[in-house]
Amino acid sequence: MRTTRPFPIPTILPVFALLLLITVPVGLHGEGNTPLWSVGETLPMEDQYPKANLSNYQQGQLAEGQQQILQAREDYRKALASNPEQKDLREHYAWFLYANGYHDKECLRLLEQSLPDAADPAGIFNAIIEVRNELRLPPTPLRKPAGVPLKGTPRHHAPVTKASTGESGKKVVKGEIETVESFRHWIFTPYYDYSFFNHGRQGWQEEDATLIYRVNQRLALGGEIDIMQRPPSGTNTYYSALASYYLWKWLEVHGKISICPDPTFLALQVYSGGLIYQAAPRLGLLLDYQRYNFIQGPIDQINPGIAYNFTDTTSLVVRYVRGWAFYNLEYNYYSAALNLGLPGNRRLSMAFAYGTDPDTQVGASGSNVSSLSPAYTYSLFYTQPITRDLSLFTGVQYCYRLTQNNSPLYQQLTPTIGLSMKF
Repeated sequence: MRTTRPFPIPTILPVFALLLLITVPVGLHGEGNTPLWSVGETLPMEDQYPKANLSNYQQGQLAEGQQQILQAREDYRKALASNPEQKDLREHYAWFLYANGYHDKECLRLLEQSLPDAADPAGIFNAIIEVRNELRLPPTPLRKPAGVPLKGTPRHHAPVTKASTGESGKKVVKGEIETVESFRHWIFTPYYDYSFFNHGRQGWQEEDATLIYRVNQRLALGGEIDIMQRPPSGTNTYYSALASYYLWKWLEVHGKISICPDPTFLALQVYSGGLIYQAAPRLGLLLDYQRYNFIQGPIDQINPGIAYNFTDTTSLVVRYVRGWAFYNLEYNYYSAALNLGLPGNRRLSMAFAYGTDPDTQVGASGSNVSSLSPAYTYSLFYTQPITRDLSLFTGVQYCYRLTQNNSPLYQQLTPTIGLSMKF
């Protein structure tokens, strides 16, 4: 038997290999399929979608963090044009314009559109008054929100200049900039899943928790604990460290190291690394490599792929896996995932994968008998934001596995529930 992990959180995680202990003999299995999901926070790791190329909004955040204000403005403008109903994006862009001295009619329009659903209505209202005064426009016809003081200082949400003025006397972007981080640095993503099997097979359980620290908009570091119960083999745990770094705004590299002390069905170590290259504004090229060190032998995988963002929230990812296992097996896997952005920052993700896995049987004589078995995998996941910093996700994955001779082997149904919390 094998296990197919339903999604990577929050990066393009390696594909799992499985060592299953039975009475006589011992079975060693390595999954050949690419993980299908990334339902956690969009990170600088994140297939965060599976993470693909940077969206316009992500490009704007990156440019903003690098003090490239003109570029950030253009990226935010494109992001809002693609998602005009996204309230959080509109408010963020309005504050960005205001805080960087762009007190023009575009800034005023966005501030006034953001007022009804603003996180800080008092700050928005006072900013509207200030911009209208600078533009010498009549007082705003909008009603003052309850509790707004007669005069206040609007809250700045974006990089602001220390001291510069333009022809109109208002602040403009020049010289040194003080950067006010506009994102949460910590992201915690736990989840739980349970696998049901037919033909009386015992169920499997998995508890996973990932903690990410975003040092800035370019660098993220994290750790993960993944506990898997696979009766009758027992319980194994992966302890992992991971990192992601943007060398340039169009090239991200990431890596992960996982260790399992005293494994009975997992690899001793897993080493993985890869990159994401933004070849065009909405086209990303993906490449990953994984190395699994089992007691019975190594498994190596190379995973190229293509990702295309139709909008900032809707993307299609297609991946191919080529694997080499136990010195004498070669296998292939193919997967496609469609991530649909829904109103209210919700997301629906659907995926399909087909391919073969290596399987080696270790008999009493110590000789290995290797084979490949195909599997069809279908997945459906849904993400629901609860607050700005908390999202819940749930989904199900179905796997139909065959023997090497294409006879039915088993069916596996894996429901999953988890959350992503920023702080």
